[in-house]
Amino acid sequence: MKPTSPTDFWDDLSAYANPVPADVPGTLRALGIDVLRELSKADSAEYLAHCPAHLALTGKRDRTPSFSVNGTSGLFHCFSCGYAGPFIQLVEDERGYSRIDAFRWIARRGTYRTAEDDTPAAPADDSIRINEASLALFTAPPPEACARRGVTDQACADFGVLWNPEKRRWILPIRDPFTGELWGWQEKGKRFFRNYPPGVHKSRTLFGDLSWTGDTALLLESPLDAVRAHSLGITGAFASYGAHVSEAQMRLLKARCHCLVLGLDNDTAGHTSRDKIHSRWRPRGLAMKFLDYSHTPAKDLGDMSDADAQAAYQGAHHPWRRRR
Repeated sequence: MKPTSPTDFWDDLSAYANPVPADVPGTLRALGIDVLRELSKADSAEYLAHCPAHLALTGKRDRTPSFSVNGTSGLFHCFSCGYAGPFIQLVEDERGYSRIDAFRWIARRGTYRTAEDDTPAAPADDSIRINEASLALFTAPPPEACARRGVTDQACADFGVLWNPEKRRWILPIRDPFTGELWGWQEKGKRFFRNYPPGVHKSRTLFGDLSWTGDTALLLESPLDAVRAHSLGITGAFASYGAHVSEAQMRLLKARCHCLVLGLDNDTAGHTSRDKIHSRWRPRGLAMKFLDYSHTPAKDLGDMSDADAQAAYQGAHHPWRRRR
């Protein structure tokens, strides 16, 4: 682990804070986001609007109100493009503020509560109880499934990857990054994807070997791509469970490595997230490189041949390198 400086302490303190404004719909309007519908619940409300990040992430405007903000937690999520995070992240993105300036802007509008946005929490559906016994019906992935994805059985065992034999789907665990407690899993199959249980806080952890520390880590979107990298002998491979990479996930990575290779998908959403991470975390002292996609049309590391995947990692470059 790298030593923590006083500056890091205050950065972490401000990053952990998740202020929720007293007037969520009014604050959304102040950000230029019009609330189109309110869904009232017994203990909260959901505010629906057009997604403010849709155009940047997909190249198209949100034609339906796909964007939802929870009035109690302040958490937002676009059910179409996957843009999600705590309310303070929305203020950063819409106003172009630093985390501290975003905190102050919300506080000036009157704070309803301040929560720890990365504190491990129970699943959103309290009726579903998760523990290690929940994995009892799953098995080790069969050789033919491993061969199709280019992963080894040892890499699957190292990362705790399992298989649903009835549905023929991958089971990718989601665990507490500090205790290893099982929170749930991501289930993936042919034209099938879900996080279980609903509302599991995957943005508060990473997929990978969270006991690992070293010089260079590799961040990918898909857990199976991290298993692929590990199968190829690339150490320090982690996945963020999607294109959105949270502050909590970045803090976990910064604590484990000196240099981070950003291997997010070679598409619009991946490029947007990659560039945002670099501009935000490079000034905080985390050296970063970009995975080299210049020699391949592949969308991600999982689509590459073994040789191309190794070349992409070995050729990781600084962002200012001239494009070929």
